Amino acid sequence: PYTTLFRSRLGLVAAFALLLLSGCRKAEPPLSGGKPVNHWVQVLKDENDPSLRKTAAFKLGNVGPTDPVVLPALTGALKDADANVRCEAILALVKCGPAAKEAVPALTEVQNQDRDAKVRSYAGKALEKLQ
Repeated sequence: PYTTLFRSRLGLVAAFALLLLSGCRKAEPPLSGGKPVNHWVQVLKDENDPSLRKTAAFKLGNVGPTDPVVLPALTGALKDADANVRCEAILALVKCGPAAKEAVPALTEVQNQDRDAKVRSYAGKALEKLQ
């Protein structure tokens, strides 16, 4: 009887310890394409490869506004030298939905001043969806 009671208490203590330890673990950073969000934020700043920057914008759009670095990174990408990257950043902002309203002033500027007609068109359509 004593050993049975001891074993059941030991089991409860072990289960409780596991529960506590599993709750104390750091949360994993959000991933997109198997890589952390910060990876894509850094790639978005890579001056050498526009196709990688375009991919980064796409991946950040998939993460959405749940990570606080996503919207500022995508808004910054609206000034990218490559029109395809700017278009992808606009699409990614639209994917973020109503949370991307903070990008409306930047999108308005792009719609009015971007040198590329396609980018201006994308910005106009994005503004319609976000406002």
